[in-house]
Amino acid sequence: MKGMLLLLPDYTIRESARAKHIRFKVTVADGLVVVIPKGFSRKQIPELLKAKQRWLMRALNEIEKHHAAMPASDQRPTTIELPAINQTWQLDWVETTETRITISEMGESGLRITGPIQDVAAWQSALRQWLIECGRETLIPWTQDLSQELGIPIQRVTVRCQKTRWGSYSSKGTVSLNAQLLLLPRRLVRYVLIHELCHATHPNHSPRFWHLVQQWEPAADRLRSELKPAWRLVPSWIQSIR
Repeated sequence: MKGMLLLLPDYTIRESARAKHIRFKVTVADGLVVVIPKGFSRKQIPELLKAKQRWLMRALNEIEKHHAAMPASDQRPTTIELPAINQTWQLDWVETTETRITISEMGESGLRITGPIQDVAAWQSALRQWLIECGRETLIPWTQDLSQELGIPIQRVTVRCQKTRWGSYSSKGTVSLNAQLLLLPRRLVRYVLIHELCHATHPNHSPRFWHLVQQWEPAADRLRSELKPAWRLVPSWIQSIR
C-alpha cells in the first residue's frame, strides 16, 4: 500500500468526559463515530483512522450491505412486526382527499392508513407516532412492573422515538425509552429495562453497576453483545429520522 492515497470515510466526532481513550464505533444508525476524551487533539484523528483503515472498510462495507438489502424508506410497509410484545399488524393503505394521515386500528391486528398516503413524510410521521403510542401502552407498565420486581423505585417512565439511544435514566428518576424497542426481541428489551433501572441505584457504569445488572440478568454480557447490532432490525421508514 506504499504510495497509495488513503481516502478517509466521513465521520462524526463525539467528546466524552467519561472516555479515557479514543474509540471508533460503526453503527447502522450513525455510521462512523469517533469518541474522544475531553481535551484530546482532533488533529490526531486522521492518522489514527488510517491505522484502522482495514477494519473500518470492513465495518462500513457491512453497513452498506445492510442498507442495500433494506427496502427504500419511501416504500409503504404492508406489515409491522413488534416482537417485543408478540404482535404483527397488517396494514391497509387507502388514499383519500383528507389533508392529513389517519391511522385506525381494525380488529386486533389490522391498521388502516387513510389520507394523502403518497406523502412519504406524512405517513412516516404518523406511523412513528403510532409506534410511540404503542410503546406508552406497553413499555411503561412493563417498566413499572419490573421496577417493583427488582425493588428499584423510579419516578416516571417516558417513551419517545430517539435517534441514538435505546434508553436512558435521568437524575430526576425518569427512565426514558425508545419506542423502537418494540421492534426487538423481548429478551433484548427486558435487558434494556433492567440496565436503565439499575442506573437508579448506580448512575454510572462502574463495576458495582455491572454487578447489579448481572444479578438481575445473568445473561447480561451476551445480551449486551446482541444489542449492539440490533439497529439492523429497525425498518428503513423509521431509520429515515436518523
